[in-house]
Amino acid sequence: MTTRDGPVDIDWTDTTTSYVGRRTILLLVGLGLIGGLYLYDYVLLGADSVLIGYDISRLEWLWIASLWLITVYGSVPVLYHSWTDTLRQMSRQRPASVLAGIFLTGVFLAGTIGPLIFSPPTPSFQHANQPQLFTSISNSHVVSCVNQVGDQCYGSWKYPLGTTGTGTGLFTLLVFGARITVMLSIVAITFIVPVATVVGTLSAYLGGKTDRLLTGVAEALKLLPALLVFLVWRWVSGEGSLFTLAVAFGLVNWGNVAIIVRSRTLNEISKNYIQSAEAAGAETLDIVRRHLVPNVTRSAVSIAVYQIPLFITVEATLSFLKFGNPPSYLLATPPSVESWGRLIGRNVNNFQPYWWRLVVPVGTLFLTILSANVVADAIQRLLDPHSTE
Repeated sequence: MTTRDGPVDIDWTDTTTSYVGRRTILLLVGLGLIGGLYLYDYVLLGADSVLIGYDISRLEWLWIASLWLITVYGSVPVLYHSWTDTLRQMSRQRPASVLAGIFLTGVFLAGTIGPLIFSPPTPSFQHANQPQLFTSISNSHVVSCVNQVGDQCYGSWKYPLGTTGTGTGLFTLLVFGARITVMLSIVAITFIVPVATVVGTLSAYLGGKTDRLLTGVAEALKLLPALLVFLVWRWVSGEGSLFTLAVAFGLVNWGNVAIIVRSRTLNEISKNYIQSAEAAGAETLDIVRRHLVPNVTRSAVSIAVYQIPLFITVEATLSFLKFGNPPSYLLATPPSVESWGRLIGRNVNNFQPYWWRLVVPVGTLFLTILSANVVADAIQRLLDPHSTE
């Protein structure tokens, strides 16, 4: 039972079969519609086709499906059952957690709906190297100043974070680059949590050879870096896309989470409610689906979110680095979108006296990684407080 100061008790499944059935049907209908649109886009129209006025990539299709899965099986139970408790517990988090959550929400919204609101980044060479707000630079360093005062060029609200050497606004670049960060994190986590939850739960409950087999696979994946898998695939196939990176992390990085879920499941099995369900003649599938999975999912989520800072760091690093002759980026991004790592790489050797061209993307990346770590701690305290004891 949830106490006033205790952890949020989210019932991830309902006690009535009808509610579970409605939610499952809702999920399948949504995924079916998304899958149908994907097949129509890629099979009938072709990979380079435009659907609803937009060229949707494979990663974006996975991202849309992931958002739907999170909405149906994550957000709906939270809001339907315990949204008041959730808000109360979140309001009692440390101020740093609240601020970090606000910042990450801004990054999420920027990556999700920002590209739908703002026009794509376009060069404006006459406005190259405009400084950010509340700073200035000599007029001799700019072609045409937007906000000139005497012999100084001051920042303006037209370009609040300044512009690059091509006159592209940094604010717009960061908004469109945020989509890469958001998509990669959500798609990878959506792979990791369901797989780790199912493997860890079945391994603990079934035991025997099944336990040894599944635990062995999970332990082996713990020793296999997802980054190495991506780099090998990049070298063998020549394809270093965001889609490949997201799939590599999603299919490889679940091992550690599954081991922790297995441990939590063993703890749940020893409790009276599981023994009562077995004594009442409940089938194995029902016990796993209706009792174990709902109670260990929060552990999987709280551990998996710790990998989001890793995803962001790796994506930025791969976007920054080049290899080969002639050199090419390790991670290929869509031509219309410049990732934060790519933006940093373009300005790291040529930022004086235009310091904001490097400081702004580096600062945004640093704050995002820091906020993700702080929020991960808060989520773990919120959903799985026993793991911190």
